[in-house]
Amino acid sequence: MKTFAGLRVHEIVQTYSDTLIRIAVQQTKIMSEAEDIVQEVYLTLMRQKKTFENETHLKAWLIKVTFNKCNDYFKSSRVRKTLPITEEMTFTAKEEQNVLPEIFELDQKERVIVYLHYYEGYTTAEIADILDMNVNTVGSKLRRGRMKLKTFLEEGSKVR
Repeated sequence: MKTFAGLRVHEIVQTYSDTLIRIAVQQTKIMSEAEDIVQEVYLTLMRQKKTFENETHLKAWLIKVTFNKCNDYFKSSRVRKTLPITEEMTFTAKEEQNVLPEIFELDQKERVIVYLHYYEGYTTAEIADILDMNVNTVGSKLRRGRMKLKTFLEEGSKVR
């Protein structure tokens, strides 16, 4: 049985599926597409010949591949107009649900950065590494996203 960072594939699926699905849903806004994307991520992992230093490295790789697969999804011909988020996202906590719809209104890059920072707990340097961006760019997009969210929450107006 193949292992990565000391974990078997079924352990990786159990450990990281919720995180990867949340990221893919956050990007695509469609649960079924998110599930397909995560399945593609795991298939990519199975074909992977590289070794991972530790679980942190593995998790960062899985998240990066998930974002790349989401970008591929938007480039593909199978993209439909996105549907509004529905009750399909019952796996998020109540406090997350209060702000999550507003996060979906952010520009894609801001949305990704805000999500990784607040929901997955990554630092700006780690996000920059995952997304292949400059740390200062990540910081400015995070600040911009925060300001938009603050305005929306205070005034109840649209984020954009």
